[in-house]
Amino acid sequence: MEGRNPAQTFGEVADDYDRVRPAYPTALYDDVLDYGPPGIGGRRALEVGAGTGRATEAFAARGVPVVAVEPDDAMADVLVRRVGHAPDVQLIRGRFEEFRSDERFGLLFSAEAWHWTEPRTRWAQAAGALAGGATLALFWNTERVADPALRTAMLEVFARHAPSVVINDEPVAADQVWQRWPGDELSGQSAFEGLVSRHYRSPRNMPSTDYLDLTRTRSQYRMLPPSTRRPLLAALEALFDDEVPLAIHTTLLLARRA
Repeated sequence: MEGRNPAQTFGEVADDYDRVRPAYPTALYDDVLDYGPPGIGGRRALEVGAGTGRATEAFAARGVPVVAVEPDDAMADVLVRRVGHAPDVQLIRGRFEEFRSDERFGLLFSAEAWHWTEPRTRWAQAAGALAGGATLALFWNTERVADPALRTAMLEVFARHAPSVVINDEPVAADQVWQRWPGDELSGQSAFEGLVSRHYRSPRNMPSTDYLDLTRTRSQYRMLPPSTRRPLLAALEALFDDEVPLAIHTTLLLARRA
């Protein structure tokens, strides 16, 4: 579907995205806040690619004031419904690359959105937005079908109906995290130090209808023509029973502004 931007397809299914995308572990938010200096002088946090506001809400609930930057209006509308009542959340509708502020933040975090930022400028812009000693936190989920035979059958469905779709469900192990993106790029940035990673795993049985909706929220799926999507979803629906067993791996990268 020529001319479409994969980063701007999520708003087409914003409500489903908010409903079926797995949440991040509670321990992750605690680990982020434990890593940095307490309160770092009362500074606010800057969120890059806030989406529907799940991470926004979690940090705000822990007393962290957040400036949430989100370029997609439909996603931002869901965020407003989720955290519009929170007095310490400010929504900026726009791209991170267009964000300008003289404020220096105590935390910059991005949940499953850092790969949509501009490669040439993202690290310098992140460093410029942070006060000395402040925290950079990047995190994301990887959902993997836990039953090997079922996962193989699913991959065969994609290979048959949508061979252009790459299923990237390999979790990042602790001994690989600084050799794979974005850890490899972050580890080469002189503006950041004190790099650490945290890894979380949780099993979940997801209703197959929700798992199909989760598939519909993927940018690769949304970029397929409707004539490909329909038989692909029909084949997946025929494959799965009532529930799909998942292993949800969450990766957190932490660094400190030098």
